[in-house]
Amino acid sequence: MPLTTSSGDFALGRLALATAYWLRPVRAHHVPFLVAGLVRDRIRRPRPVPDASMIASRPPGFAGLARDLSSPVVLKAMARGFYPQSHWGTMKWWSPPERAVMHLSDVHIAKRFRRTMRQTDMTVAFDTDFAGVIDGCAAPRHEGKPNLTWITPTARALYVRLHDEGHAHSVEVLDADGKLVGGLFGVTIGGVFSALSMFHTVDNASKFAIVSLYHHLADAGFASVDHQIMSPWVEALGGTVLPREDYCALLDRHADTVRAPGRWQARFTLAETSTWDATTHP
Repeated sequence: MPLTTSSGDFALGRLALATAYWLRPVRAHHVPFLVAGLVRDRIRRPRPVPDASMIASRPPGFAGLARDLSSPVVLKAMARGFYPQSHWGTMKWWSPPERAVMHLSDVHIAKRFRRTMRQTDMTVAFDTDFAGVIDGCAAPRHEGKPNLTWITPTARALYVRLHDEGHAHSVEVLDADGKLVGGLFGVTIGGVFSALSMFHTVDNASKFAIVSLYHHLADAGFASVDHQIMSPWVEALGGTVLPREDYCALLDRHADTVRAPGRWQARFTLAETSTWDATTHP
């Protein structure tokens, strides 16, 4: 939701929130290094696709400006362990020191949550409302409070384009009336799916999206899901944290898993996913 009624004020509001984000004590000491890196890139104009030699130690994982957001460049960069992100201004390349990853063979769903999936009247769909999901992910988490999201208009346009091209996908969770109440979106990178953001407006909706995603990806032969940052829910399901080098090695191992771009469809209901055993069933 816009912070004010005019686009100019909205941009100023986003700038103010982004500035506050970087001036928090945990990040403020990185600001001089970030500014120096941005100035350097403005002058030198590095090659479009980042590589490991461009990763800075401060801020951790920063790899310069993402000037070229064409689909081939973004997909190649993600295959090297980078992603473009920024709360304000030109998007920047990031490859953090650690990544939260779920290996699909390690998924463990608690009995209580399996029962919750069987009893719910919510349903799951894929690629039926990508715009609705990305807008839900960008929306304020708490009504009436300022919201700073990395899903800027530039980021939104990028991932909507990748979806139109068949590289980015969404999971939609719908209530009994067919209303979107949760979901997630991400990008396919060989045999790894990079889940970029999720949201929910009712309890368990984003959890349903994650577990259903795991089931569908495992059935399709994917190896892992990159969650970037560990959450308590993903950790409880069996997620692990990989150093950057191990995450990049994971991408390399599954780089030759060729998947034709296109729209996905749901193959399993939540009740069917409630019976899925990752250790014995694909």
